[in-house]
Parts: sequence; C-alpha cells; structure tokens
Amino acid sequence: MKAFEINVGGKLLDYRVGKNLDLSEVKNFFSKNYSVLEIRQEKRHVVALLEKNNKNLFLKLSPTEGISAVTQIEYKWNEEFNNSVSRETGFWVPKNIDSGFYKENLFYIITDYFEGEMLAQRPQKHYTSKIFEEYIKKIIGLSEIIQDLPIHELSEKDFEEYRQWFLAKTVSWFEGIPHEIREKFETEELLTIVKKGYLILKKRARHGDFTPWHMFDLNGNIGLIDGEHAMKNSVEYYDAAYLIQRVYSVLENPEFAKKILGMLIERNYNIEKLRILLAARAVGGFLDESLKEEPNYSAASDFKKWVTDLI
Repeated sequence: MKAFEINVGGKLLDYRVGKNLDLSEVKNFFSKNYSVLEIRQEKRHVVALLEKNNKNLFLKLSPTEGISAVTQIEYKWNEEFNNSVSRETGFWVPKNIDSGFYKENLFYIITDYFEGEMLAQRPQKHYTSKIFEEYIKKIIGLSEIIQDLPIHELSEKDFEEYRQWFLAKTVSWFEGIPHEIREKFETEELLTIVKKGYLILKKRARHGDFTPWHMFDLNGNIGLIDGEHAMKNSVEYYDAAYLIQRVYSVLENPEFAKKILGMLIERNYNIEKLRILLAARAVGGFLDESLKEEPNYSAASDFKKWVTDLI
C-alpha cells in the first residue's frame, strides 16, 4: 500500500494529485440545471457556488479517477451521518442535493452551502481562533459521536481487518518519508510505538480529516465538511489524535494541542492508546512535510519528541 493510493475493484488509484479542467466547459455543463455564481480550480477539485430556486448550493467536482473514488466516499459519508444525526444536535454535515459523473468518470457532488466562519484558516501558524477555542469541548463531543455512528461500509478499505489496515497505512506513510529524513529524525521510533501497541485498539468509525479548517461556525452549530477519508472500520481516538497533531504541527500551536490532550485525559481517554494514535499521526506529519517545496521539520520533530515522551 502506497501512502496516497486507494483500492477500487482491485485497481490502485492516486487520490492526492489532481489536474486542471477547462472551467468554461464545466460551467456550461452545470449551467443546464443551475446558475453558476462562482467557479474555481483548487488543488484537488473544481469547486463552485451554484444557485437554484433562490438557494445557494456547493459543487465539488473530481478531476481524476482517484479523486473521484474518495469523493464518492464523501457522498456516502454525508448520507450516513445525516441519516443518524439530526441537525438539532448542533452538529451539521452537508446534505447531498445531487451527484453524478462529468465526462463519464469524474464524480461530482452538490450539497447545501455552509455560510459561516471557518474555525481556522490554513496556514495561519501560531494562531487558533477564539471561537475554535470556545468550541473545543463541543468538537471533542462531535468526535465521540462520530466514533459511535452505526454507519455502513463506505469503501473497500472497510472490508479490511481494521487494525491491520491501520498498521499498513502507518507503514505506508513511514515508507513515503525520504530515507535521509527517517534517519536524521529517527522516525522509526514512532513506527515502533505503533507496531507494539496497535492490537489493543478497538474498532470505531472516523471522519478522517478532522481539522478546524474543515469546521464552520453556523450560528452556534458546528459544520463539518470533507469526509473523503471517512471509514466505518477505523480505530478508536483517530479523529481526536488527528486534531491534536494538526493543531500542534500545522497551526504550530503546541500549547493548545497539549490542552486538548489534557481535556481528553479528563474525559478518561486511555493515554497509552492515545500515544499509539499520536505516534501514527506523527509519522504522517513527517510525510506531509517532506512533500512541500521547502520542508521545515522543526514542528514535526518537536511533535515527535512530545509524543515519545508521553507516559
């Protein structure tokens, strides 16, 4: 398993690298049924603000077959979450309005549009918004609701043995890190933590990309988008650990990341299990940094030291 591949019907597809589409052609295609108010090419998708019957809608169009595969997971995740969790709880995931294929194999989804303030703007380092900090207990609560969702399988990876899949994915991240970086920062220490402990983890559902820049303040409700990496058969604590690592290493706010961990401990989370998840996410953090044009491993290295010193 490579770090950014998904298995679809025995075919391995890259879900990370997108490509540019002709926006005028895309606009003409969707203008048959919607008013296209705004359209732009992002790194991995074409996105657009649509309007129909005086209601704003959001379009997300996949530019490759691999990205189509994970966008179809997002569509299923939206359905599953909204079938199980009422918006009266204060937790919102986009509701699917339409879906289909552009040029035969490029999947798109159209959802309701979230109009609100994002809880963090990447890549504002050393900063977390006041509203994100105010909402952190609710955000932890959302991760706990997600863990217990009675959802169905979302993709082929849900049919794998969940612990073995988690280990294999962590190994793929590790193997994707340049060899010299592995050696310099002794990242195998992190992989060892995962290998020694992963069998104690329980099976739980996850969102998979649980970050404040995928969350919105919707008049006191929390909106959560981008469920491309959702799974039924993941491991416990995944989203909480993912959030901590992103706050620590991407927003570069270690103090708030440590505060989140402290709140989890107060809620009787198992520190040994958290350390396993955080070690896996630390491996992923080194891989993420290695893919940048000008990598700077200082935050990843600091996070690694903090994780390995836990307990």
